[in-house]
Amino acid sequence: MQMAIQIMESMETILVIIIITALKALQMTPHIHPTQLARIQPSTPNKPSSKLNLPKPPTTYSTAIRPRSGKAGCSLFFLLYHYYHAEEVYNSIRIMITCYVWMTGFGNFSFFYLKGDYSFVRVVQMLWRLNFLVLFLCLSQGTTYILYYICPLHTYFFLMVYCTMSIGRHLNYSKYGLRVKMAVLALIIYLLWDVDSGLFRMVHFAFLGTTPTLGATNGSLWEWYFRSSLDHWSTFLGMVFAANFPITSLFYRKLEAAATSKSKLQCWLGKGAVGLGLACITTLWILGPFRQEKFVYNATNAYFGFIPLLTYIYFRNLTPTLRSYSLQLLHEIGKTTLETYLMQHHIWLTSNAKTLLTLIPGMPKVNMLVVTVVYFYVSRRLYKLTLYLRGMLLPDDKRKCIISLVCMGCIIAFYYLLALVLDNFGLTSLTTVAVVCTLCGMLLYQTIMDFTWESYQSSNSTMRRGEQGDDNDDDSSYMINSVLKNDRREKLHDLNSDSSVARLSPPIIGTMVILIIGISWQGMAIAGAGKINPLHSGCGALANNGHWIHVDGCNESALGAAQRKYGISNFATCGSAGEAYTWGWETSPSSTHCRFVQRNEKSLLKSLRNQRIAFVGDSMTRNLYHAFSRQLGIKDAGQFDATGPKHQDIARTAQKTGIEFKWAPLASDQLEAIKDIIMKLKQQDVAKFDLVVIGGGAWDRLHLYASDEDKESLQKTLSSLGQEMISLQKIGVPVVWMTPTTINTKALNSPEKRDHMTEEDMADMRSVYEKAEILSSSSFVIDGPAFSKERVNESYDGVHYPNDVYTAGAQILANALDWLLPEMTDDKSSSTEPFTAPEPGKMANPFLGLMMLCLSFIGLFFFDGFLGFSYLAGIFVKGVLPSDLYLEAFTVLHERMRLPPITFSTSSSASVATTNTMNTFFSASTNRTKNTATGTAYSKQSNIGSTTVTRRRSPGTETSVDDEIAALLGGQDETEMKNMK
Repeated sequence: MQMAIQIMESMETILVIIIITALKALQMTPHIHPTQLARIQPSTPNKPSSKLNLPKPPTTYSTAIRPRSGKAGCSLFFLLYHYYHAEEVYNSIRIMITCYVWMTGFGNFSFFYLKGDYSFVRVVQMLWRLNFLVLFLCLSQGTTYILYYICPLHTYFFLMVYCTMSIGRHLNYSKYGLRVKMAVLALIIYLLWDVDSGLFRMVHFAFLGTTPTLGATNGSLWEWYFRSSLDHWSTFLGMVFAANFPITSLFYRKLEAAATSKSKLQCWLGKGAVGLGLACITTLWILGPFRQEKFVYNATNAYFGFIPLLTYIYFRNLTPTLRSYSLQLLHEIGKTTLETYLMQHHIWLTSNAKTLLTLIPGMPKVNMLVVTVVYFYVSRRLYKLTLYLRGMLLPDDKRKCIISLVCMGCIIAFYYLLALVLDNFGLTSLTTVAVVCTLCGMLLYQTIMDFTWESYQSSNSTMRRGEQGDDNDDDSSYMINSVLKNDRREKLHDLNSDSSVARLSPPIIGTMVILIIGISWQGMAIAGAGKINPLHSGCGALANNGHWIHVDGCNESALGAAQRKYGISNFATCGSAGEAYTWGWETSPSSTHCRFVQRNEKSLLKSLRNQRIAFVGDSMTRNLYHAFSRQLGIKDAGQFDATGPKHQDIARTAQKTGIEFKWAPLASDQLEAIKDIIMKLKQQDVAKFDLVVIGGGAWDRLHLYASDEDKESLQKTLSSLGQEMISLQKIGVPVVWMTPTTINTKALNSPEKRDHMTEEDMADMRSVYEKAEILSSSSFVIDGPAFSKERVNESYDGVHYPNDVYTAGAQILANALDWLLPEMTDDKSSSTEPFTAPEPGKMANPFLGLMMLCLSFIGLFFFDGFLGFSYLAGIFVKGVLPSDLYLEAFTVLHERMRLPPITFSTSSSASVATTNTMNTFFSASTNRTKNTATGTAYSKQSNIGSTTVTRRRSPGTETSVDDEIAALLGGQDETEMKNMK
């Protein structure tokens, strides 16, 4: 809950940043169509009219027709979810992604229906928009395509929409032809994802593998199945809504027209019936599937995730006022949601969205502000760069597009081959890269110049001819033209006389840029932090450097959580009397690449899967063992129990990780325990230990260090112990030594301990172990005093500490595992079992899939974007059934967009009756309906088994495309390019 609160608080911060950087885009402006002006004029009394007063349809579906605003909202929550790692709101974020994929189906279906552009150029340009930046990041950062799973998800479902609309495109403008095609698509979706028949694997196995890779720890085939299964119905439902969008728009306006001609009560009863139905089903979803834990919810998201989306769309557009307002800021942000999603992995966050980018250490809020400004600015620039390059490389010319694609493919292949050659010869140094980039850049530049120089020179002749044509100018512009001529002559002279300079300058400048960038990157690589990687062995010298920090638990987040969970509104132990402590590491220089972090239960269990760890030593080592057990999820480890044996061996298992403790308080006991482990390992009597943790010294100082003979015996024992520790490491088992924790001399509870076991005595004993080379014989040393000296006053018996103190030691050990057990960083290599990728089909649910098929058919053949709920309004308002609105809605749409005439099966009488209704409905020039049949004419043609209806505009009458239709065209990118030009 605390993470959720932080997300809500940071939403305000994010909006403030965006407002500062894009203040001019913040406009809460009502969208008023010219035909709606009459509605805001003072009205004069008129006689009651029995005719239906239908408002014009310029601004109807705010959410549906402004998908960029919706994308921006989803994107902001998605980004904050990653920034705060707020797993408790995972189900809500899953809905955001469902909305995103739904809008892919809605937007692309609308474009193909309204534009009818299925050309190769259109497809290539769309694929460029979706994948250019992704491919660039994969090539430059060494990442995988599946890591940025939302981009392949949109690409896949875009192609699904394209194939559906392109195949049998002559059926797209018939009443049932298009819907039959979509019904076939629904069946294909059902068979691919909802039936475990192996069909999904058969379709995709040629393109996807089962080898673990970055972003797909179970193989790309399973990862793609999992990601696509989560929303495999979302795109299709977006297509269904788009296919019924004109009807849904008319449905709203007819309900609102009823309020003007009859009574507002009837209108609101109709709207309320639909709203109540959607609200009830949404409530059931919230109380049921939505409250399930993450993995259970994933199995149902594809079948229920659309419910809150449709409910939001309905209530967001419930009244003309709600539909008339939108936030232009979100629309602007929505343009770059693709770039913001991709760059979060590398700018806002780092290490593939696993860590935060820190530019200003120690000031997290200020750092967030600065990084966010940079992040949104870079995303905006990348968005424009993508459009620029698309216009340059993929113009509206099929031949040029093919040439550009072939050239880019050849260049990438050449560099891959060159990199392979350099790698085989061991020439992958920064110097080699700089030389190769310079030479290849010059070669590429010269090639471009050779192909374009002739056209460049021909432009000079054009300028000369333009200069000669200027001689006919009249006297009034003589002065201006003379100045322009002189300027052009100077430019032509420069082009002809200094062509060598013009040719050589760019390569020289490019070489300098590469040199500067190379030196800068080299400096940052040496002195900078770099990518988050597993800690290396050099970090061992810094792992024990830390402090206990006071943390005030009486902050607002803690108070809120206490109120919600336990009904507690105030804390009694705040301030100096009740402050809690937490362990933290000192900040290491960036160049060391040593960034210690708290390792949670999930990450430890994942990395230590199928590993065995042994702890050997006294009660101090036993407490460290208990603390490490608690870090692995064994919550009752270390609980006080006076009924059982005090000194005994312990064995526990945390999932697939084995952890054992062997009681060995004296050095001689530890020596025998290590010998026993080595002997059994050599005889293969037991499974191999992957790590051994040893600790001791306190019992030897207390019981066997009084005489010179005891001291000499201890020295011999320690010498043998050090040799055995080295022998254990030689057979592949790292050894960790733990020095005794700080002694609280005043709290020692026996005279014997106060005489022989004070902190001064233990400091001397630590020196003895160090001189005996016990510390140097180990792979790593956990410094007990490092995490205990600052809390020595809490040692209740002078020797032992509260459990949370040993947790710090356990976390030091957990970080050291990065270099002690480096194979654990590979999720699969640490397993003794052969890796078997999960098989697609585990998330299939035939029964819920059948439910989705039924809902899809209802939406398609009952012409309802709300999947049947719109029919509830027919109980209270007549003439608003979606199935009766098809002709009225689509005829005007086809006329305005100059689409082919619609065809549908119906009787002539029904067609004429509906046509007469349309003649009355659509001839209004204001919000009042008038009989202007002379301004509109219809013609009816008989086809075989069908009727074609067209609507002809009156001569001299101009009709502009409605705002709602223009927003569906997907042409904002083209408009943006024109504005940039």
